[in-house]
Amino acid sequence: MKNIVSELKLRKNTILVLSGLLITMSFCILAAPFSIDMIGAYRNDAALLKLIESSGAEFQSKNITAWVNVEQTPYLEADPEALVLPAAARLKFVEQGGSVESWQNPYARGARLEGRTENGSYVSVLVQTMELQKGEKVTHLIVSLDGVENGNAHYYRSKIEEAFRAYGGESHVALTCSGRIEGQLNGEELLAGAEKVMSAAGASILEKTIKDNLVSLTGFSPRLSGDIRYARKEVNLNVALRSNPVENATYVYVASPVIFTEY
Repeated sequence: MKNIVSELKLRKNTILVLSGLLITMSFCILAAPFSIDMIGAYRNDAALLKLIESSGAEFQSKNITAWVNVEQTPYLEADPEALVLPAAARLKFVEQGGSVESWQNPYARGARLEGRTENGSYVSVLVQTMELQKGEKVTHLIVSLDGVENGNAHYYRSKIEEAFRAYGGESHVALTCSGRIEGQLNGEELLAGAEKVMSAAGASILEKTIKDNLVSLTGFSPRLSGDIRYARKEVNLNVALRSNPVENATYVYVASPVIFTEY
């Protein structure tokens, strides 16, 4: 029990990272067209798993992060605290008894429920209201699942999409697959590994981040469905490799359209 509590405390950072990303990218991503049908979702899932294999990593788990604009009344007028528990119940896979925490910063306020699914995956349900301009506010419902086993991803995706219909707004789904390579790769090997995965996807590299023991490449692959557009760029693939000297291992993350989980 102590291990579960400790893990939930650590994972608060993950949803805070996501909140910051949504605040930063609200003007570009949340307003951009991004849709994906179920057939395209299956194809993307299979493609991401193959890309994990192409890196030489052993698959570990999936992260599903989804969000929807809350546009339907009476949800639009409700406070985040009044929305988060009913939203979790509507998803139908969040175990009862999770903790709820309210928060506020200069840009947004919200309420977050953290807990577990019936299969043991970590789940966070967040409702946040952001003020984009003076007098103009937008509310999002954000669901994030970590540690999802491969066979359960489609089940959770369908439940999320079903629940999101009640809120009336445009919904979005991001999938991240993670894997592990035994041994710590150096900087050159991290970059070469990330470029190899992008090449295997037939993707053009539009952004490159290299910092200490982390390499992250973002681009577009015609083999994947859906995309997001920001800064005049069309993006649907994000590949990151991070070495861990403590564990003597390298972690590989492959996501579409971008990584929305802490890595």
